[in-house]
Amino acid sequence: MDTAVAAIIHDAKNSLAALDTWLAEAERSAPSEALLHARLSAQRVSAQLVELLVLYRAGEGSLRLAIDDRDIGDMVRELLSEVVPLPGQPAIDVDLDAIDAIGFWAYDVYQVKLVVADALRNALRFGKTRVGLRVTPVPGDGLCFEIRDDSDGYPADILAGEDAPAVAGGTRLGLRFARMIAEHHATPAGRHGRIELSNDGGAVFRLYLP
Repeated sequence: MDTAVAAIIHDAKNSLAALDTWLAEAERSAPSEALLHARLSAQRVSAQLVELLVLYRAGEGSLRLAIDDRDIGDMVRELLSEVVPLPGQPAIDVDLDAIDAIGFWAYDVYQVKLVVADALRNALRFGKTRVGLRVTPVPGDGLCFEIRDDSDGYPADILAGEDAPAVAGGTRLGLRFARMIAEHHATPAGRHGRIELSNDGGAVFRLYLP
């Protein structure tokens, strides 16, 4: 991707943000399921464009994360206001009191929220009756964001870490982005974040931040 393409993607992202603002205004005036779908579609595509730009910057060696101490509970509440289950999708099961008890963590709140939002949207898309979000400190591993659903689980090639094109219209851009963001979170001692995928009664996505 050259700089001209990156600039076009950036402009498209800004245009989608403006579109989402107008759709939100229309939804306030006359709420409808169609407007909700339109808003969520605009938000999803905008997030994908952000992921493309971040991957481009990482490839160019110019990516710099804005890691700072940020409240985990505040981030999760903001996330839940943006990732809204569509009619017919499961509700998101989350224990906000337990998350509030964690307090602050050093991380790039914007990029991590994108990673967790993408994982939640996938869980809502494929989960049948249940989607859960947990955030837990794990001794020796850091902070774990876990998204669990009761879908048919991840395909074998995804669990093997392959980057083959996804079936059912997926691009797997979100997984590439998630692995990159996790890896760029590191301690001075050289411990890096990571992504873990597994199947356990459905798909289980875990993001570890050191």
